[in-house]
Amino acid sequence: MSILNSLVLVYFLVQSLTNATKPRKLVTNLVHRDSIISPFYNPIHGIKDRADRILNNSLARFNYLQRKRNTNFQVDATTYQAKVEVDDHGFLVNLSIGQPPVPQLVILDTGSKLFWVQCKPCQHCFHQKTPIYDPSLSSSYLNLPCNDSICNHIPNTQCDPSGDCTYQIYYMDKSSSKGHIGTEKITFNTPDDGVGVLNDVVLGCGHENNLQAGGAGSGVLGLGYSRTSIVNKIGLRFSYCIGNVHDPRYIFNQLILGDSAIMEGYSTDIDIMNGFYYLTLEGISLGEERLEIDSDLFKKNWNGEGGTIIDSGSELTFINEVAFGVIREKVDSILNGFLKTYVLMFDTHMLCYQGIVSRDLVGFPVATFHFGEGAELVLDIESLFYQINNDAFCLALIPVASHQHTVIGILAQQYYNVGYDLVEERIFFQRIDCQALQD
Repeated sequence: MSILNSLVLVYFLVQSLTNATKPRKLVTNLVHRDSIISPFYNPIHGIKDRADRILNNSLARFNYLQRKRNTNFQVDATTYQAKVEVDDHGFLVNLSIGQPPVPQLVILDTGSKLFWVQCKPCQHCFHQKTPIYDPSLSSSYLNLPCNDSICNHIPNTQCDPSGDCTYQIYYMDKSSSKGHIGTEKITFNTPDDGVGVLNDVVLGCGHENNLQAGGAGSGVLGLGYSRTSIVNKIGLRFSYCIGNVHDPRYIFNQLILGDSAIMEGYSTDIDIMNGFYYLTLEGISLGEERLEIDSDLFKKNWNGEGGTIIDSGSELTFINEVAFGVIREKVDSILNGFLKTYVLMFDTHMLCYQGIVSRDLVGFPVATFHFGEGAELVLDIESLFYQINNDAFCLALIPVASHQHTVIGILAQQYYNVGYDLVEERIFFQRIDCQALQD
């Protein structure tokens, strides 16, 4: 065999081994908390129950995001993560850990970098519906030593007496997780009843976990930008498709990790800072009318405060109070005389009306968020409003102070596939029915 042929053979062998250990595509369903396929689904819960969860979870998430932004904390998203309320959180991911695989149910969070689950032996663990993972029974689990470079990239790590890397995560609500850093095999169930496997994923194996809010999940799947993130493991690209959040029978929401993540539609730059994905929001239209809103309201100020981020953890959208006032005035000018306002006793800042969205808002103009480079996110009535009880609905926007973030929540992302390319630092918005991606 010639030297050239030998080199070619070696090249293809290396490529084969690389492809076997690093799949180019992982696809899995996203399970909304209120979906009929969710273990938390309760058929007796009505519109008000779901609306209360949406509001409470969004407010908790927003408070976390603002505290994380505060530069006085000087913390990383891995050290201070969102207040995790598993029972109330929006989207969950079904996956399995180890060999043999142990099924887990984890929270999808674009604002966290570390992937962690509860592990045996449990010195203290909260209740979860799936089996608690035992690394001693897995042939593919490996503790990382303190001198491993990965350990040095995770904040707040220490060495145990055996020289293995340990972590501690402290939550804003006094919840916490503490355990070992290791690597493990992860198996995803795909929509076509197949499986996708990813080896040597960095995993936080929590032996002491305290979750103030209770819950029955297993942990968090962080999709933040980091060397330790699962996103980095598979190529710094991911996309998620969100359908009708209000319909418990809609089961086609999905997540794609890797080279085959869908990057189509409008695109604009993202600025990745402190675990946030910042966008340039330039304006908002209602119908054909571009509202008179100063674009500076959506930008970070000289002190690094404010700015616009996109988030998977909040369902509602939080928007600068001045911009909210302009939107409120325009919406009220359209609906005044047709629908009566509805006052929420606990929050008079929200704009609510007596009525039913699907019946009383037929023909209401769509809202459009305009981003840099011509990218757009279009909100129809099911994204711009949400039903709070059988007889009333509210604008799915909440006003916030000028020094706080504008946060684009998941309701505003309904009916879109959202693609994150962290190499090129771009985000894509493709208007689509997620079911079409599974045909």
